[in-house]
Amino acid sequence: MKHMKAVSTAVAVGLLSASLAACGSSNNGSSNNGSNSSGSSASPSASAGASESAKNSNPVTLTFVISNTEDTTAFTKVFEAYEKQSGNKVELQALPGGDYDNLIKTRFSTGDFPDLFLMQPGTKQYVKLRAAETLHEWSGESGIWDNVFDSIKQAQVENDKIFGVPYGSTGMMGVFYNKEVFKQAGVDVPKNYADLIEIAKKIKAAGFTPFYEGVKDAWPPQVFYYTGWVTQVDPAIGDEGVAKLNRNELKFADIPELKDLFAKQKELKELDLYQKNVMAGTYDEMQNEMGDGKVAMAFMLDGIVSQLEQKFGKDWVNNNLGFFPFPSATDQGTAMITPPNQLMVPEKAKNRDAAIELVKFMLQPDNVNLFYANKPGIPIFEGATSELYPVQQDVKAYIDAGKSRVNIQNRLTASFVDFSKTLQNFFLKGDIDEAIGEFSANYQKDGKAKLLEGF
Repeated sequence: MKHMKAVSTAVAVGLLSASLAACGSSNNGSSNNGSNSSGSSASPSASAGASESAKNSNPVTLTFVISNTEDTTAFTKVFEAYEKQSGNKVELQALPGGDYDNLIKTRFSTGDFPDLFLMQPGTKQYVKLRAAETLHEWSGESGIWDNVFDSIKQAQVENDKIFGVPYGSTGMMGVFYNKEVFKQAGVDVPKNYADLIEIAKKIKAAGFTPFYEGVKDAWPPQVFYYTGWVTQVDPAIGDEGVAKLNRNELKFADIPELKDLFAKQKELKELDLYQKNVMAGTYDEMQNEMGDGKVAMAFMLDGIVSQLEQKFGKDWVNNNLGFFPFPSATDQGTAMITPPNQLMVPEKAKNRDAAIELVKFMLQPDNVNLFYANKPGIPIFEGATSELYPVQQDVKAYIDAGKSRVNIQNRLTASFVDFSKTLQNFFLKGDIDEAIGEFSANYQKDGKAKLLEGF
């Protein structure tokens, strides 16, 4: 039986460096008894970050905005420690994941700034939020970079400025599956995409739902394309193709391998391999159905791991949850990984100074380890130790084998605007040309709106 395995930062450095070198982007263990001791101690500047060691005489309530697709347990634990030390409070505000970017931009445009918020990885977010005008700049801030791997820090730099502080670990997206369902259906991890379809048919014949898709929640169907991209599109267009997309010299609609992903998703629906009434599917029900052994597989991000642990326990996750990449036509495929998210503070936030001190508190070694104790992952901080779930060990094996790529969204400056809405309509109408045409046009519109060169 696979158990959670401790991963030290010595291992993490290798994983991070390999992923960063391959993709020009940043990537993201303790013993089975829950210990998360770290070999490092707080540096003087890190300790200075907790300058509010004595409780404030005038405590404030800080607002922390986060996507509702993120598990907040680890943040809550760190915030509880901060509240106990500082006397300040932290109010979590969860925004819908499918519209998170637009909602953040709306709050910025109306002057409704949160004190602190969690944003997706990469310097492309600087463009999206007009960072030089709106966000706190961190490059010379004490108590921030003492323990962050330099490779992670450098991935945050644009024009010698840093507007986001990386926080978390290497993420992943792919196919999460219930091992017990696979066992009862007499199937194993697929060797290629055609094998995946045959396995799904056998699972259905055994009385289980092969795939679950959360179409009602809008954002989940996108994962199919992000994971499929690194396996199917990247090998076809290469790094030069990605560069052309960034310069608007290549259109999504002109990439046959991308169009084929739309065809593949449509095929799953036509073969009746999704749950009944797929349009009503939700992320929450996906977790319940998988944990209850009714659903075999879901194309999903790694946030589902901690959600399943909350609902069904750590033993269930360790023993029953498996992972494999989006398979290719010829092999098991390439694992899709994501750099850590980033913490951002608006310059005009009501409690800006307190928010900066909170970030410094979060980066202290003890609090980093507290975070990883509640949300295991490959660390991005020197001296940190975190457990790895078996599914994370599986991804690590793909990274070690050179079979991983960073999410395409973290390699493109323009964004996949309204992609979730495009896919909801696609599930209703099934028009491949219309869907990929809209997807392509929206990407170009976003590049033009951001005044990117070539758009």
